[in-house]
Amino acid sequence: MKWKVLFFGLLGINSLVVALLFFYMFQPSSSPNISNINGEGPTFTVQTSKQHMNTLIRDYIQKHKKEGELSYDVQLADRLYVTSTIPIFGKSVDLTMAFDLNVDESGNIILDHPIMTFGQLRLPVPYVLAYIEKHASLPNWVKVDAKKERIYIVVSNIRIKEGFVLKAKTFDLNKNDITFTVTITK
Repeated sequence: MKWKVLFFGLLGINSLVVALLFFYMFQPSSSPNISNINGEGPTFTVQTSKQHMNTLIRDYIQKHKKEGELSYDVQLADRLYVTSTIPIFGKSVDLTMAFDLNVDESGNIILDHPIMTFGQLRLPVPYVLAYIEKHASLPNWVKVDAKKERIYIVVSNIRIKEGFVLKAKTFDLNKNDITFTVTITK
């Protein structure tokens, strides 16, 4: 009789183990949530050329130009050039500003080492930048630092569309290598 109790006890334990195996086997698996691990969304790299950037800049200037403002042009060549003509005593005088471009560790563009000319006259950079900082209506993503003789383009503040963050990665005009990253934050 003792063997019957042990046999049915062992049969019960085996049945319980098989039942638990089937129970856990048919439960849905828990997959890790990888969609938002570091607080950012997917990031895409966008590479372009000086020609495409010149078109984009020209279109932006035309779209945001206000009536009565001084007209100007921005061109990417070996440096970034901002050119305009100013009428003085019935004659047009060329105003030219040239900058080197660099990208900082935050993905912003720094315009530095400026050369500014009015006709053939070379202008003092700190004074011109201080005037621009005080009197020009610049977008909120353009910051002028007259003391350091630099202009910062805070690329992440450029609104391309809600939920997208833009950062500059490379901006090498000599190699025609212009790369941005676009991160989707939604």
